[in-house]
Amino acid sequence: MPNNFVQQFLTSFEISLFLVGIGLVCLLAFNVRFRTRWWSANHLPAWPLAPAEFALYLLLFFGGSALLTSTLQFTVGKFMAKAADRSGLEVIVYGIGLDGGALLGWMLFPFLRRAWYSDYGVAPAETPAPPALPWSKALLYGAGTVVMAMPLIYALTYGWEFILTQLGLPDEPQDSIAIFANTKSRLIIAGMLVVACVLAPIMEELLVRGGIYRFCRQHLGRGAALLISGVVFGVLHFNLRGLVPLSAFGMVLAVAYETTGSIRVPIVAHAFFNLNTILFILSGMQQ
Repeated sequence: MPNNFVQQFLTSFEISLFLVGIGLVCLLAFNVRFRTRWWSANHLPAWPLAPAEFALYLLLFFGGSALLTSTLQFTVGKFMAKAADRSGLEVIVYGIGLDGGALLGWMLFPFLRRAWYSDYGVAPAETPAPPALPWSKALLYGAGTVVMAMPLIYALTYGWEFILTQLGLPDEPQDSIAIFANTKSRLIIAGMLVVACVLAPIMEELLVRGGIYRFCRQHLGRGAALLISGVVFGVLHFNLRGLVPLSAFGMVLAVAYETTGSIRVPIVAHAFFNLNTILFILSGMQQ
């Protein structure tokens, strides 16, 4: 039970989000106009990307991550090993390596793609950019996406944990949860917040929703794209306990992306979700 004001406030806030989420889910289920707007719409333009180009896209993401992470490990690894808050510092440094390296690869992709085609004297087919969604609407739709996903995430979390327990499989939370809970330095916590709520959402959404989902959506259809991108999102967190709920959350993020046509919406939703989780950890209510 919550035993201080912060925990009581967060509990009340979470219950409110859950109830509002139930209301939005009911609206989606029984209001045809609302369901048509948020389930049947597709505002993603065609993405003229060949399989080889998509392979290059993925290679630059993972190659950039590996290269920058290895560089940081080589240059500051010994220093981190002696730090008081070693685990928290590693989250920051390796988070910058993984996410920052991937983002550098993402920025490099258009240039390499054009260079690839220029060798043959042609230019690659370009995708018409949809009108940019204002950040004010992205914040609103992102928050609504998280709220609507909450009942599903809670139900799947408890159901999946029960199944893992019955099967005797490990159900420990992600290592980052314990690191957040045990880190004492406010500066280190602030750095981890930046990684978890800014860098990670941007990188993961560009990779999973902006890349994997969009490519699979065009070549395999919506159902397969939702399943593949959702499972990839769950697997990328390397935690059996979070596999099913995070996979489902990934599918919700993909629907929000397709419905709005803006990658800003799943980025914002992802950031809000991570922030909500971290606030509970820092309050001592991670369980």
